[in-house]
Amino acid sequence: MKNLKGYTLMEVLVVMIIMIILLSVGMYSYMSFAETTKFNQDVANIQNDILVLQRAAMFFERDSDEYWLYGLGIDFSGVQDGNGTYTFFKWCSEFPDFGDIKTRSEYPNYDPEYPLSLNNGNIPTFVSSGSCKAGNTNKLLSLSEYGNGKFNLEEDVSISGGQYLLFEAVSGKAFIYDTNGQ
Repeated sequence: MKNLKGYTLMEVLVVMIIMIILLSVGMYSYMSFAETTKFNQDVANIQNDILVLQRAAMFFERDSDEYWLYGLGIDFSGVQDGNGTYTFFKWCSEFPDFGDIKTRSEYPNYDPEYPLSLNNGNIPTFVSSGSCKAGNTNKLLSLSEYGNGKFNLEEDVSISGGQYLLFEAVSGKAFIYDTNGQ
């Protein structure tokens, strides 16, 4: 009988088990790296969108027939709804020009002679479309020319605290409002 060289079944199984373990660790590392990369990209995108919108709020030119803007902002309600999107908006005042106490006060749409209320100092909580002309005042209007932002989310995100981020016109000061507009 010839003595042939070869591997036993036990040796083949040990090598296969080692290969499976190495591949599992490699796949886990790759998946973690891919998820971290997506997260970092989302952070970079939102940082860029915030900076662009803040600058746009400071230098935004409205049409001559449009009313004064309190500012430009981001509505994060789509992120909380689970689709991962956020919308850009402009907040139209009910005044044709800068000068009323509500346009000059420390907070947008706020008259310091009255307490904070739904109509004094709070942001509307619905984004619609249109322009800041008579009849379309004290509303949030979509900035469709800016598009929408999107996160690469695979799970629902709960936002506690702020849903609206507003940058005041001219100054660029940031204000955060909750889901009730307060």
